[in-house]
Amino acid sequence: ENLTNNVDPFPDVTAATRIDFEFQRRDGLQVHGRVSLPVGYVEGEKVPAIFWTYPREYERPELYENAVVRSRNKNAFTHMSWLRWSDLWLTQGYALVYPDIPIIGENYNDTYIGNLVDAMYAAIRAVDGLDVIDIDRIGHGGHSYGAFATANVLANAPYFKAGIAGDGAYNRSLTPAGFQAERRIIWEAPHTYVEMSPFFRADQIDTPLLMYHGGDDNNTGTFPVQSRRMIHALTTLGKTAVLYEYPYESHTPRAIENKLDMWGRFIGWFDEYVKGAGASAVSEEASGQGAAAPVAGRR
Repeated sequence: ENLTNNVDPFPDVTAATRIDFEFQRRDGLQVHGRVSLPVGYVEGEKVPAIFWTYPREYERPELYENAVVRSRNKNAFTHMSWLRWSDLWLTQGYALVYPDIPIIGENYNDTYIGNLVDAMYAAIRAVDGLDVIDIDRIGHGGHSYGAFATANVLANAPYFKAGIAGDGAYNRSLTPAGFQAERRIIWEAPHTYVEMSPFFRADQIDTPLLMYHGGDDNNTGTFPVQSRRMIHALTTLGKTAVLYEYPYESHTPRAIENKLDMWGRFIGWFDEYVKGAGASAVSEEASGQGAAAPVAGRR
């Protein structure tokens, strides 16, 4: 007996083609990822893509392998989210790529940069081999720890045309008592704290970067000062970057007006710098209508 009459509110997005793929990192680890193709995708064409990532830590490779079995449910209903790996991108002509970024090691973060860059490079090569993505038009985004990863990717690798980073942390000296899965305080592992901080490599970020942050973010690892210091560094260095703060919002925007404003800026940014559709007018129009104002930026 059918007990519910649920209706899919986004049938076109739900029906989007999704490709699960595997790739081998330089250390031999077999890693998994997924590509979701845009609504209305035409067979044979290559489309721009957004990579959206969130690294996760494991002491041993087999722990990651076990986690993959639990997380890759091919029959799960695709949830429409406002953040992270949102399928909203699929309605704008972009493919969405979500590769795993496993950080492996007893002290995970001692291998963080190497694992991050190697996994991203291998994922890009694997996606290129699928012949559905225009590898010359890819962007990278992330929220919270994913924002931290985004800034680190842009500072340590030349793969992407633009980035989006939200509610992130960029200077680990501002979280001296530990962060994420880091169990050591800064005085026990000062080199790792500095090595992982994209703030100290801001001079190497030549990719246009849009940052956003809740003005009242009370997450202890991602106070707004993190983004304010990062945009100050990027602006001082003459980089193409902008920061939007959303007043009264915490670690994740909640107000529908802010979400709509934020996505208008996201799409305008990537249309201009990734898709190359000349969306300057869109970005300028959005900047005059939204709920947030740029704290600082250089375009």
